[in-house]
Amino acid sequence: MSNPVWRRYAAEKIADWLQWCRNVHLPSHIDVMNRFIALNPGYIPTRSNKNNDIALVKDMLWDEDFLLCLSDKGLRVWANGTVGELIDEMRPYGLKFPEITTVCNFMDSNLTWFERLYAFGRADIILFLREEGRNI
Repeated sequence: MSNPVWRRYAAEKIADWLQWCRNVHLPSHIDVMNRFIALNPGYIPTRSNKNNDIALVKDMLWDEDFLLCLSDKGLRVWANGTVGELIDEMRPYGLKFPEITTVCNFMDSNLTWFERLYAFGRADIILFLREEGRNI
Protein backbone atom coordinates (compact mmCIF):
# COMPACT_ATOMS: atom_id res chain seq x y z
CA MET A 1 0.00 0.00 0.00
CA SER A 2 1.37 3.39 -0.91
CA ASN A 3 2.05 6.09 1.65
CA PRO A 4 1.22 9.63 0.45
CA VAL A 5 3.70 11.26 2.83
CA TRP A 6 6.55 9.01 1.66
CA ARG A 7 5.49 9.62 -1.97
CA ARG A 8 5.75 13.39 -1.48
CA TYR A 9 8.99 13.00 0.48
CA ALA A 10 10.58 10.94 -2.29
CA ALA A 11 9.41 13.41 -4.94
CA GLU A 12 10.87 16.35 -3.03
CA LYS A 13 14.14 14.66 -2.05
CA ILE A 14 15.00 12.72 -5.23
CA ALA A 15 17.15 15.52 -6.68
CA ASP A 16 19.16 15.78 -3.44
CA TRP A 17 19.54 11.99 -3.25
CA LEU A 18 20.74 11.79 -6.84
CA GLN A 19 23.24 14.59 -6.30
CA TRP A 20 24.54 12.83 -3.19
CA CYS A 21 24.74 9.45 -4.97
CA ARG A 22 26.67 11.01 -7.83
CA ASN A 23 29.10 12.85 -5.55
CA VAL A 24 30.25 9.76 -3.66
CA HIS A 25 31.57 6.46 -4.92
CA LEU A 26 28.30 4.66 -4.20
CA PRO A 27 29.66 1.07 -4.16
CA SER A 28 32.34 2.09 -1.65
CA HIS A 29 29.84 3.96 0.50
CA ILE A 30 27.50 0.98 0.54
CA ASP A 31 30.45 -1.24 1.48
CA VAL A 32 31.22 1.12 4.38
CA MET A 33 27.56 1.10 5.40
CA ASN A 34 27.44 -2.72 5.30
CA ARG A 35 30.47 -2.77 7.59
CA PHE A 36 28.89 -0.16 9.86
CA ILE A 37 25.70 -2.24 10.09
CA ALA A 38 27.68 -5.41 10.84
CA LEU A 39 29.72 -3.67 13.54
CA ASN A 40 26.85 -1.60 14.98
CA PRO A 41 23.72 -3.76 14.90
CA GLY A 42 22.35 -1.89 17.91
CA TYR A 43 23.11 1.62 16.64
CA ILE A 44 20.62 4.20 17.87
CA PRO A 45 20.49 7.50 15.98
CA THR A 46 19.87 10.87 17.56
CA ARG A 47 18.82 14.09 15.90
CA SER A 48 22.07 15.73 16.98
CA ASN A 49 24.39 13.09 15.49
CA LYS A 50 26.59 14.61 12.76
CA ASN A 51 28.38 11.39 11.73
CA ASN A 52 29.04 11.72 7.97
CA ASP A 53 29.62 7.96 7.70
CA ILE A 54 25.90 7.41 8.09
CA ALA A 55 24.77 10.26 5.84
CA LEU A 56 22.87 7.81 3.66
CA VAL A 57 20.81 6.71 6.64
CA LYS A 58 19.91 10.12 8.00
CA ASP A 59 19.48 11.85 4.64
CA MET A 60 17.22 9.12 3.33
CA LEU A 61 15.03 8.51 6.37
CA TRP A 62 14.16 11.94 7.70
CA ASP A 63 14.37 15.61 7.02
CA GLU A 64 13.20 17.87 9.82
CA ASP A 65 12.34 20.74 7.46
CA PHE A 66 10.05 18.42 5.52
CA LEU A 67 8.44 17.10 8.69
CA LEU A 68 7.84 20.58 10.08
CA CYS A 69 5.91 21.44 6.90
CA LEU A 70 3.45 18.58 7.39
CA SER A 71 0.06 19.02 8.99
CA ASP A 72 -0.62 17.12 12.20
CA LYS A 73 -2.51 14.53 10.14
CA GLY A 74 0.45 14.25 7.77
CA LEU A 75 2.74 13.76 10.76
CA ARG A 76 0.55 10.93 12.00
CA VAL A 77 0.68 9.27 8.57
CA TRP A 78 4.48 9.69 8.58
CA ALA A 79 4.78 8.33 12.13
CA ASN A 80 2.88 5.20 11.17
CA GLY A 81 4.87 4.62 7.99
CA THR A 82 7.64 2.10 7.44
CA VAL A 83 10.97 2.10 5.67
CA GLY A 84 9.53 -0.56 3.37
CA GLU A 85 6.93 1.97 2.24
CA LEU A 86 9.64 4.55 1.59
CA ILE A 87 11.55 2.04 -0.53
CA ASP A 88 8.35 1.28 -2.46
CA GLU A 89 7.95 5.00 -3.22
CA MET A 90 11.60 5.28 -4.29
CA ARG A 91 11.56 2.29 -6.67
CA PRO A 92 9.82 4.03 -9.60
CA TYR A 93 12.70 6.56 -9.68
CA GLY A 94 15.06 3.62 -10.01
CA LEU A 95 13.64 2.90 -13.46
CA LYS A 96 15.30 6.09 -14.67
CA PHE A 97 18.14 6.39 -12.16
CA PRO A 98 20.12 3.19 -11.46
CA GLU A 99 21.70 4.78 -8.38
CA ILE A 100 18.30 4.80 -6.73
CA THR A 101 17.81 1.12 -7.51
CA THR A 102 21.19 0.43 -5.90
CA VAL A 103 20.17 2.32 -2.76
CA CYS A 104 16.76 0.61 -2.64
CA ASN A 105 18.36 -2.82 -2.98
CA PHE A 106 20.84 -1.98 -0.21
CA MET A 107 18.06 -0.80 2.08
CA ASP A 108 15.96 -3.87 1.26
CA SER A 109 18.87 -6.17 2.06
CA ASN A 110 19.16 -4.53 5.50
CA LEU A 111 15.47 -3.80 6.03
CA THR A 112 15.27 -5.05 9.62
CA TRP A 113 18.18 -2.82 10.64
CA PHE A 114 16.68 0.19 8.84
CA GLU A 115 13.21 -0.39 10.35
CA ARG A 116 14.75 -0.58 13.83
CA LEU A 117 16.85 2.52 13.19
CA TYR A 118 13.82 4.36 11.86
CA ALA A 119 11.75 3.41 14.92
CA PHE A 120 14.33 4.95 17.28
CA GLY A 121 14.87 8.03 15.11
CA ARG A 122 11.13 8.50 14.68
CA ALA A 123 10.61 8.37 18.47
CA ASP A 124 13.28 11.05 18.94
CA ILE A 125 11.68 13.26 16.28
CA ILE A 126 8.17 12.76 17.68
CA LEU A 127 9.41 13.91 21.09
CA PHE A 128 10.96 16.99 19.44
CA LEU A 129 7.74 17.72 17.51
CA ARG A 130 5.65 17.44 20.68
CA GLU A 131 8.02 19.84 22.41
CA GLU A 132 7.38 22.21 19.50
CA GLY A 133 3.66 22.00 20.25
CA ARG A 134 2.69 19.64 17.44
CA ASN A 135 -0.23 17.26 17.98
CA ILE A 136 1.29 13.91 17.16
